[in-house]
Amino acid sequence: MSFTKSFEHKQKLLDAALGEFNAYGYEQASINRILDKAGMSKGQFYYHFKNKEALYFALLELGIQKKLEYFQGLNLLGGLPDDIFSLFKLQIRHGLAFARAHPAIYELSQAFLREKGSPIYEKALAKHNFKDNEVIGHLIEMAYQRGEFREDLPLPFIKMMIGYLFNQVADFANLEDMEELESNLNYLIDFMRNGLAKSGN
Repeated sequence: MSFTKSFEHKQKLLDAALGEFNAYGYEQASINRILDKAGMSKGQFYYHFKNKEALYFALLELGIQKKLEYFQGLNLLGGLPDDIFSLFKLQIRHGLAFARAHPAIYELSQAFLREKGSPIYEKALAKHNFKDNEVIGHLIEMAYQRGEFREDLPLPFIKMMIGYLFNQVADFANLEDMEELESNLNYLIDFMRNGLAKSGN
């Protein structure tokens, strides 16, 4: 099989799988339906992916990569905000712009959040280290060094609390309504600021 053909086959599988996982979730997703939609055989599937789990993780990785490329391509002419809470709001605004530009990938992230509590969800968290977001952690550490947080709160607690609140978004925000989601996320940031920020920040 030529490299071009191999790439085309893999892309067909990923495209078909994206619709399948978005529609049915991980457990109910069917490899047979994916193959029918892609017009491919089981042999072609197993040439590219070990099993359904490997295919699912490949899609999650693709979504992460696409979002990373989107953020890296932003031209922030006005620069970045000076405080971490305003930076969080900017990230939310651009994150939702990405979702509007890539609705199928956004739907996958919604479908993934609905897997919360399942074995595949826990495996994905461990594999992709979602629970310990290094970028957010680094931003929090820098803000802590700048004196943006309350002095009576230790850094580990602040990192844990912010991480926990962001991980619970699906429990209090309507992921289907982007305007409502943006409003609720901004309320969440204001809530964090009021509870964690140093007085006057």
